[in-house]
Amino acid sequence: MRKKFLLTLLILALTSCIAYGAEPQDLANDYVTQMQNEISADISKLRTSVETELSGMKLTARDVYTRISELSDLTKTVSDDMASWGYTPEQRELHEQILSELSAGYAAYSSLLHVPTDKIEAAKDDTASLANIVSPDINMSDSLRREITKVSRGLDVQVFYLQSKLNKLKLDLTEAANLQKKLKEAQEGGEGLELPKTHILDLESARVSVALSRLQVRSQWAAFAKNVAEIQRLRRKFEGIQDKLIFPKELLDSNIEKLQTRLNELNEEMNTARKSLDSANLSLIRARAMLGSADVNILTNSSATYMARSARVSYWEQMVAVLEDEIELNQEAQQVWKDRYKLFHDKASGDEIWALRNNSQTRMQELQRQLDGARARESDLLRRIESTQEKLSAEKELAGIIQQGVQQAIDNQRKIIADVINRYESSIPSAIFLQQRLYNEANDNLSALRLAEKVSSFSKETIMGFLNTELWQGEGYSVTVWKLTVAILVFLSSFFLSSWGSNWIKRRMLRRVKASVTAANAVQRITFYILWVAFALIALNIVQIPLTAFAFMGGAIAVGLGFGMQNIFNNLISGFIVIFSRPFKVHDIVEVSGVQGTVEDIGSRSTTIKTWDGLDVVLPNRYFLENSVTNWTKSDIKKREILKVGVSYDADSREVEKILLDIVNGHSSVLKNPAPSVIFKNFGDNALEFEIYYWIELKKSSGMKVSSDMRHHIMAVFKREGINIPYPQMDIHIIGDSESESESESKNESA
Repeated sequence: MRKKFLLTLLILALTSCIAYGAEPQDLANDYVTQMQNEISADISKLRTSVETELSGMKLTARDVYTRISELSDLTKTVSDDMASWGYTPEQRELHEQILSELSAGYAAYSSLLHVPTDKIEAAKDDTASLANIVSPDINMSDSLRREITKVSRGLDVQVFYLQSKLNKLKLDLTEAANLQKKLKEAQEGGEGLELPKTHILDLESARVSVALSRLQVRSQWAAFAKNVAEIQRLRRKFEGIQDKLIFPKELLDSNIEKLQTRLNELNEEMNTARKSLDSANLSLIRARAMLGSADVNILTNSSATYMARSARVSYWEQMVAVLEDEIELNQEAQQVWKDRYKLFHDKASGDEIWALRNNSQTRMQELQRQLDGARARESDLLRRIESTQEKLSAEKELAGIIQQGVQQAIDNQRKIIADVINRYESSIPSAIFLQQRLYNEANDNLSALRLAEKVSSFSKETIMGFLNTELWQGEGYSVTVWKLTVAILVFLSSFFLSSWGSNWIKRRMLRRVKASVTAANAVQRITFYILWVAFALIALNIVQIPLTAFAFMGGAIAVGLGFGMQNIFNNLISGFIVIFSRPFKVHDIVEVSGVQGTVEDIGSRSTTIKTWDGLDVVLPNRYFLENSVTNWTKSDIKKREILKVGVSYDADSREVEKILLDIVNGHSSVLKNPAPSVIFKNFGDNALEFEIYYWIELKKSSGMKVSSDMRHHIMAVFKREGINIPYPQMDIHIIGDSESESESESKNESA
């Protein structure tokens, strides 16, 4: 049973992934059929047990109605009956509870019994209708893909619901069997039941629950089978039009024109939204002036008005943002349709296809993150609405204008969900779908590309004459273009063979010996050089070119060694020292000679560091012995950051501390352990000085990016809450002549 449950979850997970990214031909084939078979098998196994358990019960509509009436009569006399039975108060409570549950069970069963069940028909054969589709276009194909995806997502919910109902049915059967066993043992002279009448009602309630679960499973199974049949029908229709798809220029122009019309509507809506935002900001400024220095969190007429207008500003800010995003998505969609047209008609080059594929993949990931962010904002808004409603309910004696202002703030937050978040939920999935189609079509084109080889215009004789040209000769040998070419090819092959052999040894060390990456890299490079030299000598021997053929290069090599080998050997020796002393390893974050980044590779001569700007910096190994090296992640990958903030002396220090702590705790990249903290550092010359201490994980976050995000957030929150960040200032006191004379006279008198 456990294996089947895990298999079902795996199938659901795969189906969910397919719903977003996979091709429709993957839907409703193996996965959906397997789900259908698994659930059908579970239902078949339970059918006998259910029928056996319910064999003695009358569950027709008339019988159920009669039993409900009987239970109603029992309920009226239950108090007197239990008094005559001598029930204790606890036993009375239990009996009344079971009687109530039994009545509710029959009522639910009766209600579901009267719900008509749709008859599941076989999926229609669309062969005839497909024959009437003369020129199916790419819009029709996209529409079918969307429809298949939509129905498949409904299957996910249905499968989870079916599984829960099947599990409930199994529990009900177990409960009924246990109650029946106790009753049978009592009837056969075993241990007597303490409350036989209550026990019989409890057994009947368990059987009604079994019957109700059976009806629910049957109803949901019918809906599930109907959706499977619909997917199969759509699947056949989709396959039937693929070979006849067209994408004329007129269709491209029509799609772009529709997008342009929508863009014009969005631009008009944007102008209106910006005017509303300006008006809302002016109202908020006036409300802030009326509030003065009062605390926003204390509900008064002024604070309620400020709260309502602040929520209205937030609404229009987010409305402007969603409109900007929709305009960008529509502009992108126009370009995507143009790119799809080029791909469909094979008008894109290989480089363009690669670029389209990579860009669409990156864009899909960005859009998914944007959608996740919108959903997170929705959750945050719902929490705020709930908190504000609780606060409003707790203070029932508030004046009407205060209640009205708070309610307006709640309504504006609800409007953000309805008008902003829901627009993201509608527009972003459509954009993801369009990018997914571009990605898949680019992939299809890449697999169909064939590299065309051009035949040289030279004749065979000319080529052979060139290849046999003698370059130089010596005692018993001659070097031709052909021999040198073969030697170079063999030499290059030896390079790849050496690379494969050394990498094989490296993999064996990592898997079998469990050696460190740094040590494995060192052995791999030494082995590579040994194999390379060996294969190079073998290559020269194969083409019968002796080493003396390269004697003329000896002088040049000797001069090169004299000038260059000193630094080379210095770096080689330094490299081995770095490898074996291990001051750092691959993927560590280090800083040396002003270069900071992640160690990508430790070579025999140099080490590669990828900086935070994405640049690969190659440093000679001697730098790491001659300079100070800071290893940020040798023992820990956490780093503490400090963010300093100054606020006006008019601000409430405790409120500022709470706001800053909420902001730093709300950032996703800030670690929860160690916990961040806010320190009231000092009374500065110009401001109250606060310092935020928080920790980040170096390999996942950038300290500069995190601090920048929080500064933006602090500015926005301070602006909303009316907290000022003051400019540097100086007070100058001028002492007049009369004051100077009086001071000198007082000094003389004291003397």
